[in-house]
Amino acid sequence: MSTVIVENLKLLHEILRDFIQNELLPYEKEHQLNAEDDIPMEAIHWVRKRSREFGFYGINLPKEFGGQDISLKGLCLFKEELARSGAVLWGQVLGEIGGPLRIGQMLESFTSEQIEKYVMPVVTGETSCCFALTEPNAGSDAFAIQTTAVRDGDEYILTGKKHFISAAPYADFAIVIAKEIVEAEKPRITAFIVDKKTSENSGFELGNIQVPISGERIHAELIFNQCRVPSSNIIGAPGKGLLLGLKRINTNRASHAAGFIGMAQHLLDLSIEQAKTRVQFGRPIGDFQAIQHMLAEMATEIYAARCMVYDVVEKIDRGEEERAGASMAKLFASEVNNRVADKAIQIFGSQGLVKGHPVEKMYRSSRMYRILTGTSEIQKNTIAKELLKG
Repeated sequence: MSTVIVENLKLLHEILRDFIQNELLPYEKEHQLNAEDDIPMEAIHWVRKRSREFGFYGINLPKEFGGQDISLKGLCLFKEELARSGAVLWGQVLGEIGGPLRIGQMLESFTSEQIEKYVMPVVTGETSCCFALTEPNAGSDAFAIQTTAVRDGDEYILTGKKHFISAAPYADFAIVIAKEIVEAEKPRITAFIVDKKTSENSGFELGNIQVPISGERIHAELIFNQCRVPSSNIIGAPGKGLLLGLKRINTNRASHAAGFIGMAQHLLDLSIEQAKTRVQFGRPIGDFQAIQHMLAEMATEIYAARCMVYDVVEKIDRGEEERAGASMAKLFASEVNNRVADKAIQIFGSQGLVKGHPVEKMYRSSRMYRILTGTSEIQKNTIAKELLKG
């Protein structure tokens, strides 16, 4: 990486940190935002607008789309910083929740008409989207999806239900992976752009908001009740739907891992402050070796995870495949995050058990990430397959 690029990343990192501390966190405090409540759309629009003005919203996109064509390493550094901040709206700053990060790696698959109608409004923060693959019986096994698409003239009729779709409550449209039923042929997996329902038999219906143990209200069902979608809304080509997911898989796993590191670092920061300020038996608890050892173990694991993640990220930036490395990074960082959260609870004691306390909330969140974006077991399967190749 050239000196100019490194210096630019440092400058952007400082600008991001300044935005978080001097605007984002004060805004959240003033408006009493809570990640476990419904986030007002005006707050989402505010953070998207300010982030875009600073150049962070969609920073991953090519320059012709208003981005800065940032490297994956730069993206991960920014994501780690945002996760470390503990901000409620951190996922909105780069456009991860319903924004440009959802579609950036798929740009070449959209037609010019689709870019104008769907992509550009997402890039500018006017609309939101979601990526809908998971179903109640189809998560890691993508080929098990039951949502069907049947051609009817110049349209397709979609029937089925998607489950636990991130950003669904905010989405104006969804990128839906469906099983296309083709007469006298094997079903094929095709991706469609599906608008939110505006009229009978047109678009998806928003189903139940699915609240996980983190308490966040950003996941929901999408219901397709014989909804009609024009054939012009196919992304890429019929039968190529899973390729969209595969294009994103390595970079997504690596960038998620960077977020886990940020979360773990935030937990460590809080734990260090607690160790310095909480007094027991007339001394700060940080004087006790048991607490010191926990802090040392937390810091060591975070350091190891960070080294692993950025090693993989640099390889991906150089154009290397790194399927096993990306899975290792996601596996290790998510497990480290969970272990760090557990130790943070131990350090905070009864305070950390109180519902709504920052470490209690992060403990619940950390447990999710050993399952979401590919379970730990699926990551191990991928790693083993790569090791046994040839």
